[in-house]
Amino acid sequence: MKIYIGESKLHGKGIFAKKDIKKGDIVFIIKGEKVNFLIHNKKQAKIAGFNWIGIRKNTWINPINHGLYINHSCEPNCAIKGRVTAAAIRDIKKNEEITFDYSLNEADIFWYIKCYCGSKNCRKTIRSIQFLHPKKFSGHESHIPKDFRKIYKKFNAFKFKNQKKLQTEWVNFIKKDFNV
Repeated sequence: MKIYIGESKLHGKGIFAKKDIKKGDIVFIIKGEKVNFLIHNKKQAKIAGFNWIGIRKNTWINPINHGLYINHSCEPNCAIKGRVTAAAIRDIKKNEEITFDYSLNEADIFWYIKCYCGSKNCRKTIRSIQFLHPKKFSGHESHIPKDFRKIYKKFNAFKFKNQKKLQTEWVNFIKKDFNV
């Protein structure tokens, strides 16, 4: 096994590398019960499992192994490959904590957490993939699961399309009401 569970500086317990892990290597397989849960509002979002790991829209794994201890970082060293494989997205040094960017595997628009990862690029509040900054998305796109890439692109195409409409309406409003 390449990993062990230990005390984390980020939050509670975490997963750490027992030895150096190369970029692209499988770190561990997430095991647990698959959960399908449709979220319609903020109240339901709070009911969803705290440790669940998203594998597609409205589908998570409730982990029973190392997945329970994976902490978030805005500069992660690991990502989900396929549906249940945790793979290194950069070289990981011995005793370094294994981290994911939680937003890359979450599509619930009501979900968010406060972030205390301490990275120089910490986003402070982590939301679902739809709200990821375009530069962050493009930097991670190659290791974002296919379903979550589709969700991001669909949401942001809709948002962009409506932004143009709103901008046009705003300009027309200004011209009309202020005789510009």
